[in-house]
Amino acid sequence: MWLARAFTARRRLCVWAPGAPDHAHHVAVEFVHPVVAGTYPQAATVAESEAAACASADATLVIGGNRGAADLFISSDQTDTAIVLSYHVLWELVQVALEHPGLVGSAAAAGGDSTGFLYPFLDAAEKDEASLRESLRVSAGAKVRESEDLARESLESNRATLVETGTAIGRAVGAGGRVLTMGNGGSATDAARLARVLRSRGIPAESLSADYAVATALANDLGAERIFSRQLDAFAQPGDVLVGCSTSGASRNLLAAFDQAAAMGLATVGISGYGGGSFTSQASVHHNLVVQSMSVHRIQEAQAALMTSLCERAAGLQGAGEQTVERAR
Repeated sequence: MWLARAFTARRRLCVWAPGAPDHAHHVAVEFVHPVVAGTYPQAATVAESEAAACASADATLVIGGNRGAADLFISSDQTDTAIVLSYHVLWELVQVALEHPGLVGSAAAAGGDSTGFLYPFLDAAEKDEASLRESLRVSAGAKVRESEDLARESLESNRATLVETGTAIGRAVGAGGRVLTMGNGGSATDAARLARVLRSRGIPAESLSADYAVATALANDLGAERIFSRQLDAFAQPGDVLVGCSTSGASRNLLAAFDQAAAMGLATVGISGYGGGSFTSQASVHHNLVVQSMSVHRIQEAQAALMTSLCERAAGLQGAGEQTVERAR
């Protein structure tokens, strides 16, 4: 309730995630451009440093090892899936509170009931905060279990593809290739996180979504559909791997980049929800990791689990390509 009241008072949310800026950017895009149609955007920004976050007059959220002076805290001493779930549920609770003036007072900045399906037991005029806090706690716990179940199901249903994809990445990198990742919005931050985790495991990886100057220049001059395919001209080499992250599997700029990557001799990997979308029917997507869900938040949480498993497998198989090259010599 506290953060909802802060937003109604026109305060911003300032997010600091040391060592994991992708998580901070994901939180920002959740609030500024929410995935649920009809919800009201809220001001959220990424802090440039810990000092900037601590000195901020805005509401502060730290995703890291120590809370410090932050108003809100998500521990980084847990899986990426749990971290993503934490800020997804935070957004849901804040948005529900904003849409129920009885929870935050008559100055609530948003009305309507666009998130009513998330917490249908709430009455917009409800003012019994203690009772509602307990109801929200129970409902949030149910969402945690739902997310954990979907992650387990996704890991099981994609087991064979994870082995194939991890092997492909390990061999490509062992032979001198690298991994390029891409995505839009929240999926751009997921792509950046995938590249970061791969690098932490010794695998060369870069996100094509990370450079805002390049992305906006290409979008302005060539159109959004060329953002990634144009970068392939500059950065990709035969033998590299291109991984595209999408909740829908229908992003046109990712599909265009997959076509170009396949033509250039790259291996391609699609990570999607909604049953796979267009990724699964496009021949230029060689490997598909699919989450069977229609909820954007639950999809991204399960995708985080798939990415963690993929990184572990790729790192473990990285030497396969090196051994092949050595034998060829």
